[in-house]
Amino acid sequence: MSRRIPLRGTDDELDHLSESLNAMLDQNEFLIASLKQVSNDIAHDMRRPLARMRQNLERAILTHAPSDPMYEQVECAIGELDAALEIFSSLLKLAQLESGAWKDEMESLDPARLLGSVLEPYRSVMEDHGQHLLGEIMPTCPAVIGHPVLLRQAFSNLIENAIRHTPGQTTITASIKSSGNSIHIEIADNGPGIPAEAMQRVFDRFVRLDTSRTHEGNGLGLSMVKAIVRLHAGTIALYDNSPGLRCVIQLPQELHPTATIWPGADFPRRPDRPGAQSAGNVDAANF
Repeated sequence: MSRRIPLRGTDDELDHLSESLNAMLDQNEFLIASLKQVSNDIAHDMRRPLARMRQNLERAILTHAPSDPMYEQVECAIGELDAALEIFSSLLKLAQLESGAWKDEMESLDPARLLGSVLEPYRSVMEDHGQHLLGEIMPTCPAVIGHPVLLRQAFSNLIENAIRHTPGQTTITASIKSSGNSIHIEIADNGPGIPAEAMQRVFDRFVRLDTSRTHEGNGLGLSMVKAIVRLHAGTIALYDNSPGLRCVIQLPQELHPTATIWPGADFPRRPDRPGAQSAGNVDAANF
């Protein structure tokens, strides 16, 4: 059990200690920012030579027949380069998001309509995996100020993450509700979930839990979602779904929202359960 140790000393000593602590915090922030900048610079500088290398390999593969062992090796090298280029592209996009890019391209949009359009293409994919999709989309949703392409990517990343890391017969639920001045978007499943101590760590760059190592990915998907949500002045948090995992996004409503009516996607509706906690009652952590 931790104990709080009171600080004692003269006012000058306490002021000096406070200044020292602030200096340490400033230094830590500077080091973290520098580390991010280094990774962004590497991503920017390396993408062009890797792209040229890929072009050379594409030309080289044309000189070999598919039955030639060299053809398979070159094809494998192209696949590895594509994976590296995807990582660098994601890092550059993260840097742009964190710098506030795309803010000037935001518009008033209906988040319920957007979420519904994202869900529909995944129906057949989930059926192939033996999974079930439930949509709980409010018919009248206040507008938000957002970038439709970026929000679509965030929703898609969360759906794909749920599909990839849950087994067959899992039910994945996507819901959107209004509470106060916020819109709550929730992607939940009843799969195996993740440890409580990992729920904040998974938003960091390149973090992949041991249980996810058997799946493809670069550990940047949730970092991208977090950056997109923060660009929209929103919050994101993970919760235990008992069983499974819930991801809750809060986005601020437009100051003068114009409600739009959307009939809803053709998804089965989950009946209300006694004692069920709605996304509107969740106090999402601000990352």
